[in-house]
Order: sequence, then C-alpha cells, then structure tokens
Amino acid sequence: MAAAKKAKTLTYKDKPVYRQGNTIYYGDLSKNLILVLEIVESEEKNGIQITKKVKFHIQDNTGELGKGVNYRSGERDNLYKAFDIGAWWLQDALEL
Repeated sequence: MAAAKKAKTLTYKDKPVYRQGNTIYYGDLSKNLILVLEIVESEEKNGIQITKKVKFHIQDNTGELGKGVNYRSGERDNLYKAFDIGAWWLQDALEL
C-alpha cells in the first residue's frame, strides 16, 4: 500500500500563499493580519496570462476570510511589484 502523499502548500518568504480565482491570500492564517492581492486586469500573451493591474491590502484576519477590515492598501501594474510591497507591509505590520 502506497503512503498517502501530503499536499504541499506554496510558500513565499516562509509564509503560505493561497489562491481563489483572481484573489491571492498571503500570510499565516493563524495570525491577525494577512495580505490580500486582487488581480483586476490581465491579458494573454503567447498563451500566458500576464497581470496588468493588481490591488492589494493588509487585512484583519480575525473574522471570516476576505471580510476583514483593510488597514493599508495600494495598486500596482504587475503582480511582482504588488507582492513585493505588500509582503514588506505585512512583515512591518506584524512586528508592531
């Protein structure tokens, strides 16, 4: 009998990353704050979806996922820039 494979979670800077549709949740869900990235606009180039506009915010995670209070928000023209700034904001907010 083969051993059951354990599902691996995608991580970035040692924190889990979850995606549901065009929304990406980043951070430890047991903490009180998470980063939420919403892909607003994208285009297809050579069969690959390229993100053109991303809104992101630091959100309170004490209630239902996706329904918390937003503490800080921003908008960038690609996913990398939004993720980079948002991850820094989240780290800074969790240290307070």
